[in-house]
Amino acid sequence: MKVSILLGALAVQVLIIGIVFAAQFQSPEGPGQFLDFDPSSVNAMTIVSDEETVDLRKNDELWELSNGLPADQNKISDLIEKISNLNAGWPVATSASTAERFEVTEENFQKRVTLKSNDNVLADFFLGTSPGYQRVHARTDGPVYSVKLSNYEFGSKASSWLNKQLLRPEGRINRIEKIGNFVLTHSDEGWTASEEGELDSGSVESFVQRFTNLTVYEIDESELPAVPRSSFVLLDESGEFEIDLFFVEEEEDWLATSSRVAGQFGISTYIAEDMDQEFEDLLVEVEEESEMVEDVTEESEAESEISPGTD
Repeated sequence: MKVSILLGALAVQVLIIGIVFAAQFQSPEGPGQFLDFDPSSVNAMTIVSDEETVDLRKNDELWELSNGLPADQNKISDLIEKISNLNAGWPVATSASTAERFEVTEENFQKRVTLKSNDNVLADFFLGTSPGYQRVHARTDGPVYSVKLSNYEFGSKASSWLNKQLLRPEGRINRIEKIGNFVLTHSDEGWTASEEGELDSGSVESFVQRFTNLTVYEIDESELPAVPRSSFVLLDESGEFEIDLFFVEEEEDWLATSSRVAGQFGISTYIAEDMDQEFEDLLVEVEEESEMVEDVTEESEAESEISPGTD
């Protein structure tokens, strides 16, 4: 009886000791967010790299580049939201030497990103080497983490953040004049021209769409030719404005400017060539009809030369 009591007491002691040890050595609370800030309060972002520094600012709730050009609103807002929700995971390194090797230190980094609300710094972090697909080593002022980001998302040039649609018309286009060549006017019946000729509706629609969907790909600072290759005056829902196309022969690049936006911008060659059309390019082709007439004429002439046979 005494033995069983002693064994029971011993079992209780072992259980108590086990509970104490388990409490002492239980896994700590899981890792939280990499950064802690309210994304809606961010009104400034700076990206520093070896190439240059890009400053983005909110002006009247709209993001702009430092030169006042409109930035890509969705790209910036989505990225800030993504940063605010980053899961830190467990640290992958804590030593200063490893942080240096991963390029996430004050003296050695690939990108440094700073988010502010006015003059208040909300987040300041470094991005370095990549440990795998769509992941990058990141650090604030402590351990190094592997987070679900990429350096590519933080463009090193202002053009990376530009609103690429900044030259597009506002609303529907009602008139396009290619200065010195032709004028197209839109009405309920469709497009008409001031010049004589039957317009090809498909060609005209493709031509108009080049302006409606005009997209640039970079800010350009090249010296422009003295005279544009072609100039257009457009009438949209906000009034008239002018678009000029330039061809820089040395670089074989096409550039566009607008009377509504300061600066000059690179556009793709195929888009520029589709815009730089002559009036004849917008007309119904008549070559097939002419060829048919020529064939019939030649056939008639050949038949007239054949004399009926005699016995």
